Amino acid sequence: MTRGRFRRSVALATAAAALCAASACGAAATDDTLVLEFPSWQAADESFSPWWRELIAAYEAEHRGVDIDFYQVPFDSFVAQQTTRFAAGDPPDVVHLPASNAVQFAARGWLAPLDEQLATTDVAQTWSPLQEQMRWDGRTYGLLLLGYGYALFYNEQLLADAGVGVPTDPQQMLAAARAVSALSDDVFGFGATTVQNPDNYTEMTAFVVGNGGAWSQPDGRISTDDPAVLEGMRQYRDLVATAPPGIQSQQRNELFFNGQIAMVIDGPFLLSEVQGAPEEVRQHLEVAAPPFPVVPGGVSNSLHVPADADPETAAAVWDLIEMASRPEWQRRYTELTAVPAPRKGSVTAEALAATPELELFGQLADQAVDIFPRSPELRRNHGRVSDAVASAAIRLIASGTPVDEAAATLRTDLEGAGDDS
Repeated sequence: MTRGRFRRSVALATAAAALCAASACGAAATDDTLVLEFPSWQAADESFSPWWRELIAAYEAEHRGVDIDFYQVPFDSFVAQQTTRFAAGDPPDVVHLPASNAVQFAARGWLAPLDEQLATTDVAQTWSPLQEQMRWDGRTYGLLLLGYGYALFYNEQLLADAGVGVPTDPQQMLAAARAVSALSDDVFGFGATTVQNPDNYTEMTAFVVGNGGAWSQPDGRISTDDPAVLEGMRQYRDLVATAPPGIQSQQRNELFFNGQIAMVIDGPFLLSEVQGAPEEVRQHLEVAAPPFPVVPGGVSNSLHVPADADPETAAAVWDLIEMASRPEWQRRYTELTAVPAPRKGSVTAEALAATPELELFGQLADQAVDIFPRSPELRRNHGRVSDAVASAAIRLIASGTPVDEAAATLRTDLEGAGDDS
């Protein structure tokens, strides 16, 4: 397996040979550089890759004997690919994960606990409360790089054309969506993913959490029959009825940027894509707090050390994580990505001047209630949970299944998702 691939000098040939025997790096050990493999779905992302590349360049300048091989893996296959690699005993050196999958990896013994290292930092005192999602069985397994509250992105011109204002509660949002959809056949009141996709989980769960509900509870109880859950599912079904049929999230975004969708609910990272909209549409695109009693939120991505990394590799990867947590790099994250970094105080006056929406995004992040499962059994099986909720969402969208019936089926599916037998 590839593990912290070394290219060693002749003076270290004996040590390198021993290391390569364990890591299959073989004849590649020819000079004194440690190469850290770092796959990511953000390596080619226009919003996030500039920060990563600045961070990596600074890290390599501080660590003259270390190179980071940072490369792109498509997001749609990322978790499946990493799961296969870990199961085969061949994880990457720098582990970058969608944060909602971190517990799933930690519970399988694939990630190293970082409590001792984090105790030497001020992360516990300065980080978003959503850092708690990096904990499993009493230990912390990673550093959260982005936690956020969902926002309402809207086209003020379409709302004005329909004679409605910016909604502040779910009932107003549904009325506004229906009014916009009545304008013509090629405009839609709301945008959502209307084919089966992992995004169905985030979209429907935002409605459930926004109404104060949750699919499960910390004691393991599946709570799909709670009134708040059923109300969230009803609101989701009714709003999605005003959305374009048969589209993925990227198609949803394109229609929103083309001025054909009036409202979408998404994380603050959508703002960076707004800049690509035609000027005649972009001038009408605005953002507001989501029209729910509770701000639903999410965890985006996180950094980890693989559990069986050799000491030198583990130390080098931790140094990268520690650097990412420093105030100057958290401020830079906010400046470059236009989303608030998890460290308190990362939204500077300069960043606010460039992106005024950061003030709202910061407030939403502080209030956010995570859409991640509460039950420990479901947390460690998040992939199954996501599939089960996505199936329930499609039943509501495509088949006209009554909400109570869809919720009952989902209960059975979630009970099975949490069963490791």
